[in-house]
Amino acid sequence: MFRKPVFWIVFVIIFIASIVFTYNYFSKAFPLITLDLKMNRETALQTARELVQKYHWGPQNFKQASSFELDNRVQNYVELEVGGSEAFKKMLEEDFYEPYTWQIRNYREGETTETLVRFTPAGKFYGFTEKLPEDEPGTSLPPDSAQKIAEVIAAQDWGIDFSQYKQIEVSQEIQPGGRTDHTFVYERPNVQIGEGKYRLRLVVGGDRLTELTHFVKIPEAFSRKYEEMRSTNSTIAMGALIAAAVLFVIGGCIVGVFFLFRQGWVLWKKPLFWGIFIAFLHVLSGINELPLAWMNYDTALSATGFLLEQIVQLLGSFIFLSVLLTLSFVGAETLSRKAFPHHIQQWKLWSTDVASSPAVLGRTVAGYMLVGLFFAYDVAAYFFFTRVLGWWLPSEALFEPDVLASYFPWLSSIAISAQAGFWEESLFRAVPIAGAALLGSRFGKRKLWIAAAFVIQAVVFGGGHASYANQPAYARIVELIIPAFAFGLIYIRFGLYPAIILHYAVDVAYIAMPLFVADTPGIWIQQVIVIILLFVPLWIAIIARIRAKKWSRLKEEDYNRGWKPPVVTAPEPIEVEESKPGEFGKTT
Repeated sequence: MFRKPVFWIVFVIIFIASIVFTYNYFSKAFPLITLDLKMNRETALQTARELVQKYHWGPQNFKQASSFELDNRVQNYVELEVGGSEAFKKMLEEDFYEPYTWQIRNYREGETTETLVRFTPAGKFYGFTEKLPEDEPGTSLPPDSAQKIAEVIAAQDWGIDFSQYKQIEVSQEIQPGGRTDHTFVYERPNVQIGEGKYRLRLVVGGDRLTELTHFVKIPEAFSRKYEEMRSTNSTIAMGALIAAAVLFVIGGCIVGVFFLFRQGWVLWKKPLFWGIFIAFLHVLSGINELPLAWMNYDTALSATGFLLEQIVQLLGSFIFLSVLLTLSFVGAETLSRKAFPHHIQQWKLWSTDVASSPAVLGRTVAGYMLVGLFFAYDVAAYFFFTRVLGWWLPSEALFEPDVLASYFPWLSSIAISAQAGFWEESLFRAVPIAGAALLGSRFGKRKLWIAAAFVIQAVVFGGGHASYANQPAYARIVELIIPAFAFGLIYIRFGLYPAIILHYAVDVAYIAMPLFVADTPGIWIQQVIVIILLFVPLWIAIIARIRAKKWSRLKEEDYNRGWKPPVVTAPEPIEVEESKPGEFGKTT
């Protein structure tokens, strides 16, 4: 059926319809927001540098780090307690609080003094915090004098209209150096968001304004409630990870492979190569995002030490992932080769003779076309979940500039997607289903064992993604049940290859989406690189066809059933002659 033209014609029609449906309803299914984004990273850094120099904020000879951040606590409160994503969108349109801000950190190694400058997405100054050492000397003003300094500077320099606020809190703290720091908190009396209060905090350190921060005071009851909700998400995810570790890693990749190793079924060189390669991509992704890591750098430590710490963590992650990925790839391929004789041998798929076959090209193209069906399902599912059942999915900005803060913005999307596509399909799909098929063949009722593995892998796979901020806590399990079943069916019929391509392509589309809606100089280079690397499996098939100069026909030895474990011949016995009295024994 899959070789007939009518199948591919129908498949193409369904693919096109899925793309059209996704395009028309994506924004309606997912709570997306549009930001008035006029400031890019370079402008934010330069503007912060100018302000630091103008107002003499410390430290001198500083370095800079940047990030584009969302106040998740405010977003969660507004969407869960006030009025959903529509209420959050309305909040963005108003001028009372900006949950999205550029954060520019000006710091120096060995200096306690540092300054954090904030800007709105449109590029408007939105506050700052200058951190002073506790032992730095300074004046000790009375509260009324300090308040006058704070209000005059805030009004004259930063345009704060105090007629819109009323003062609600005053506090002071005497620092070890003798300086008195005063904190003044103001609140808008006429507007609020649910029970949340729009507030402004001013801090005077000695005789100078050291902080101007806008914030929303969220009810403590919600904070406790939200933590309880999130703990359920984390518990489900942790349970799924434990189940995966026990059933899939230990049971399948270690115990199962051990028995097959004794029978000569294990091929380890290719899994080792791919395990190390994918782990290396993960390390590259971590290095690529180092510019963002400096936002969390403790200046009491040496910058070199901090960088070395990041490198050591990446090396540790590389070693751990290399072992885990290799075990997973060994388990998936070995169990599959034994359990499903009709699959094409996985480690031959990119060889010229096999990759140039219509069968491999069909699996490759189908993997990419299934992306359209996956997106259509995702849109329909979330539309139903959020609009009909009232489930909660946090609103997201279609473009977050932090993506552009890395050295190579294209790299993270490719590295993360390659790991997810290859590893998750190997561990969550091939290991349990192939392992169940072998156990079913051994103890009887093979189909029943496979059916049980289908349910287990779907629940564990969905549970492993439950840590996302969705409510109810089991939302991700319900969402991913059908895709997990679909991935499993694809694997049983065609092997892992089309499922890996589908998983990889879907993740690339989601993670790299910000790059394709950004409008910054040179972004087209990042877009081209993503597209080229997205279609690597297709390029492999095309190049193989060109090299072979014809379509290849798969041979029997290209399938799993054509592979046989090497025959181990027993060593020839060694004859031992009996020694004559008085002689040493001689052997022949």
